[in-house]
Amino acid sequence: MNQPKKYAYRFESVLPGMSAQDVWNRVSAWEGVNYELGPLVEMTFPSTYSHLLEIPADGESHFTSKILLFGFLPIDAHKFALRAISPPDYFDESSSNNMMRVWTHKRVVAQTPEGVKVTDECTFEPRFRLTGGLLLFVYKKIFAHRHARLKKYFS
Repeated sequence: MNQPKKYAYRFESVLPGMSAQDVWNRVSAWEGVNYELGPLVEMTFPSTYSHLLEIPADGESHFTSKILLFGFLPIDAHKFALRAISPPDYFDESSSNNMMRVWTHKRVVAQTPEGVKVTDECTFEPRFRLTGGLLLFVYKKIFAHRHARLKKYFS
């Protein structure tokens, strides 16, 4: 039996002159997540979970986020689940959505002599084998956009 193909990618950015705590405060709040994604995409979230620290890190999905193209057109539903979180160092998410059986996203925030390094490592397993390459292309573009927005915000 064929094993489902997994895809992976990684992005890193250095934010000069910043503190890890300041960067963490922004990137771990939904407001910051939606700033990074915007104006292309927005993720909804319940008011009880306005910050990642409010979500139990037990690997279980505690809510479903609607993925909205341009902030209004629903294009996916993301069952958000945290595996681990350690402020201000990292979070580790393992979720699923309509396009992916498994989506993992680990974001590490690390203080360096040059500033704060933000690293995103993502893997996914598409639900439909033929969509994997296209999803990899799209998500690499989205994370390149996110990192550009991070640099803009902290410049």
